[in-house]
Amino acid sequence: MEDRDSVPARILIIDDEASILDGCRQSLEKSGHTVITTSEGPEGIRLAREKRPELAFVDLKMPSCSGMDIIELLSRDLPDIVLIVITGYASIVSAVEAMKKGAYDYLPKPFTPDQIRAVTKRGLEHRSLKIEADRLREEKERMEKNFITFVSHEMRSPLVTIQQYIETLKVIASDCFTDESKEIIDRCEKRLQNLHELVEHWLDLARIENGTFSEAKVPLSLSSIIERSIEELTPLCLKRELTLEAHLKNSLPKIMGDQESLLRVFTNIIGNATKYTPAGGKICVDTEYDDFYIYASITDTGTGIPQDKIPFIFEPFFRVKGKDERQKGSGLGLTFVKKIMDAHDGKIEVCSQVGVGTTFTLKFPRLYEL
Repeated sequence: MEDRDSVPARILIIDDEASILDGCRQSLEKSGHTVITTSEGPEGIRLAREKRPELAFVDLKMPSCSGMDIIELLSRDLPDIVLIVITGYASIVSAVEAMKKGAYDYLPKPFTPDQIRAVTKRGLEHRSLKIEADRLREEKERMEKNFITFVSHEMRSPLVTIQQYIETLKVIASDCFTDESKEIIDRCEKRLQNLHELVEHWLDLARIENGTFSEAKVPLSLSSIIERSIEELTPLCLKRELTLEAHLKNSLPKIMGDQESLLRVFTNIIGNATKYTPAGGKICVDTEYDDFYIYASITDTGTGIPQDKIPFIFEPFFRVKGKDERQKGSGLGLTFVKKIMDAHDGKIEVCSQVGVGTTFTLKFPRLYEL
C-alpha cells in the first residue's frame, strides 16, 4: 500500500549494497519522493552538497569511507538535513554513537518497505518541526530587538525629561508645596526611578544576549570582586541591622571574566538577601575551589524560597512574594545574574528552606595560567 501522507522530498541513499539501493528507491518513489542513490561515500558527500536533499540514509559499513565520518560531516555542513543510519543488528551501539554525532534515527537491516517509509515520514516530520521552531526563534529574536529599540528610543528619553521637569519644579516651587504635595512628588520620583531602572535592566539583558555586555574578559581575582561587593553593601546591611561577612579562601585561583558584570552578580544576590532577611539576621559569602572550578556561596538566614518556586526564580519578572520583603524589585535581577553566569560558562545553584534561609552557589571554571 502506497504512503501518500508524506510530503514529497529529495532523499539521498548512501549504501554499498545494490539490493538495498534498489529496494529503497522503489519503496520511496512509490510515496512520491525523488530518490538519489550512490554506493560510494565521497560521491554521497558530493551529491548531498550539490542536491541538498531533505533526508539522507547512510550505511555505517562503507568500504571506501566511514559512515560515521559521513554523518559527522553532513550534520555539520548541512544543518537542515535529516540523517538516518542504516545498520546491521550487530551495529546498534554504533548507530547510537552516530545519533550522538547528528543522526536523527536508525534503520536496522533487514527492513521492509513499510519500515523505510515509516522512518522517512518521521524524519521529514521532524525536519518540518525543526524548521518551524527555527523560524519561531528567529521571529522571537526579531521582536526582542524591535522591543529593545523601542525601549531605548521611545522610553528612555521621555523618562529623563520627566525627571528633569520634576527636579526643576522642586527648585522653583518647593516653598508653595504642602506636605501632601511633597509626598506625592516623592512617590512620583520613586516610581520614575523604578521605571528607569527597569529600562536599564532590559537594555543590559539585550546587551548580554548579543554578546556586547561583557566582551572584555580578563584574568580576575574573584576575591577582589567579592570584597568590593561587601564594601558596597555594608552600609545597607548596617541600616537594616544585618551582619554581612565573608570567609574567603587564601590563594584563590583566578577566573576569566568581566569585572563590572560579575560585581553586579554579587551585589544583586546579596542585595536580594537583604530584602528577605529580617533584622538581626546574617549574610555570609564563602569561597572554595578544586582542580577545575571555583565556588562562591552566598548564604542568608532569611525567609527562604518555597521549593515549588525555585525553578522559576531566574525567569523575567518572576518574584517570590512574601510579607517580609523589604523592598520590591524589577523582577529582572536574577534573570541578569543567570545570563551573566551563562556568559562566563558558569553555573548557579539554589538551595533554600522556608523559615531557615537560602544559599546561592556560583561555580566558575578556574583559569590555569602558564
